[in-house]
Amino acid sequence: MATLSLAMIVKNEGATIERVLKCAKNFCDEMIVVDTGSTDDTVEKAKASGAIVHHFAWIDDFAAARNFSFSKCSCDWIIWLDGDDIVTPENQKMIADLKTTTLDNELEGVYLRYIYPPFVQWRERMIRRNLFGSKIEWREPIHECIHGIDAAKQKFFDTIFIKHDPPPERAATKKDRNITILRKHIENGANDERTLFMYAIECLHSRYLEEAERMLETFFAQVHHPHYRYEVYYKMYDLYMSFNMPEKALAALPKGIAEDPARAEAYYRMGKYFMEKVDNLQGARALLTTASHLPIPAYSVPETESYTYGPWHMLSRVHFRLGAWEAAKYAAKKALNLNPPPIEWLEQIIACDPAGGKPEPLPPEWQEWLAHNLQRGVPKHSLIRTLEEKHFTPAHIITGLREADGKKAGEII
Repeated sequence: MATLSLAMIVKNEGATIERVLKCAKNFCDEMIVVDTGSTDDTVEKAKASGAIVHHFAWIDDFAAARNFSFSKCSCDWIIWLDGDDIVTPENQKMIADLKTTTLDNELEGVYLRYIYPPFVQWRERMIRRNLFGSKIEWREPIHECIHGIDAAKQKFFDTIFIKHDPPPERAATKKDRNITILRKHIENGANDERTLFMYAIECLHSRYLEEAERMLETFFAQVHHPHYRYEVYYKMYDLYMSFNMPEKALAALPKGIAEDPARAEAYYRMGKYFMEKVDNLQGARALLTTASHLPIPAYSVPETESYTYGPWHMLSRVHFRLGAWEAAKYAAKKALNLNPPPIEWLEQIIACDPAGGKPEPLPPEWQEWLAHNLQRGVPKHSLIRTLEEKHFTPAHIITGLREADGKKAGEII
């Protein structure tokens, strides 16, 4: 059985350090904590929890600190966590099981899901220790990444996840930290493509519209790596939508697809927009179908939702609004098998029997509204959307449509 070291870098994590180390004890054989200058009781609590504590002078470089933490590990494999991460008991067991089922001398890296609200991504989470330093290392001062893992020797585990769960007050203490480090890095002469990429991403994530637009001019003039350009384009969509600028948002997505048509995030966003904002259901179905069939890329940091439950969930809703009940059920089952966070509607559509079952009528005033608008020629999909927004279940909606169409129970609409 493989052994597993925990490698952590921390600073002023006294509120959460005991929690994360309590989690890690259940799957790690060694716990290494590197403190980068705490002024609270982080170090004392880490030692009391059984960790070996080292110290590293902070130099505004996360990769340097992580490399130092990895260098202190002695087990076969290394897993990293942040001081405000949490691992549920179910995930603790699954990580522990990897030591007997997966971690061997052929594999080089393991990716697990990282729930980092509002983002859900895969992160390089575990590496084989004997490759560290000679083949594999952390790079970049901010948004650091592990460099050197052979794409053919890595595995993704969609069902295992780590959750980033900082105390509510933590956001204020970290505000602007990342972008400040990047500004300093660029002022000191860094102008490589990845640094410009990370600066652009940080501007987009931070919702600094004016700074982002200034940066994007430089970025697109100097950065030609298609994967970087792709990610900036699809995250431009998120920025512009947050400022209620849909035309600029939508213009970015086709440009992203042109850079990397094998990625799902842009198709997924455009498909959701077509369904939720403009009722272009045929266009939404085509885009979401494309997204649902794209494999997880073995590069960059793919957005988990776009490659798992997201497209299937939206496809289920699209098919339902189009009256394709069986296709809606099929897509809902696919989504539920991929661990979506919202499950109530998906479970309702699977349980619903359009060809029979117990009718669930709409309230009389809504039944009258539905019949009136159908007679006026309002498209069914628009009426279904309104009823969904009023929180009527699929069974309510199907019963209402059947009654408005004069169908008998058991007849397919």
